[in-house]
Amino acid sequence: MQPRLTRLILSLIMTLGILIALEIASSALLPAFGWRESRLAFNVVIILFMAFKISTPLLPWFVMILQLVHAGFSVEGWALGTLVGIFVSLIASYLKEILQFSTAIMTIITVQIFQIIWYITTLTIISLKLGHFNNFGMMFWNVLPGTFLLSLVSPLLFNLLNRVWPVEMQVSRSTGMEL
Repeated sequence: MQPRLTRLILSLIMTLGILIALEIASSALLPAFGWRESRLAFNVVIILFMAFKISTPLLPWFVMILQLVHAGFSVEGWALGTLVGIFVSLIASYLKEILQFSTAIMTIITVQIFQIIWYITTLTIISLKLGHFNNFGMMFWNVLPGTFLLSLVSPLLFNLLNRVWPVEMQVSRSTGMEL
C-alpha cells in the first residue's frame, strides 16, 4: 500500500474514534444536563473539516463511512446524510481557496454558515419526501441551538483534527510540481 493511502486510512480510523467518543459523550452528557430535544451532530463538523482541508478523490467514501458510524448513534438515515454531506463538501471544495481559518471567529462563522446550508438541504429533502413543508420551520428551529454550540467548539475540534489529518505537500523532485 502506498504511504499516502496508508496515512489516509490511519487518519480515517483515528477520526472515527474521535467521532465515536464525541457521539457517546453527547448521548450521555446532554440528557444529563436536560437537553433532550436534539443531539449535537459532530459528524457534520468533521465532514466540513474534511471538505475544507483534505483533497482526495476518496472524500465521498470517507463521508459515507462517517455517516454509517453516525447512524449507529442516531435515528437519522446514513443515505440522506451521505448525500447532503457530499453536496456540502462539493460546495466547500469550490470555496475553500477563498476561506480562511486563521482565526477562531472565522472558523466559527464559516462552520455556522455551512451547518445552516447542511440543515436547509436536509430539511428540504425530508419535506419533499413528506410532500409538504408544514414542519420545515419548526424542524429548523429545533436544530439551530445545536449548530451554535457546534460552531463554538469547532475551532477546538478543527485543531484536534489538524493533528489527525496533517496537510503535507509532496513535491516531485523531477518536475517540481505538487503531487
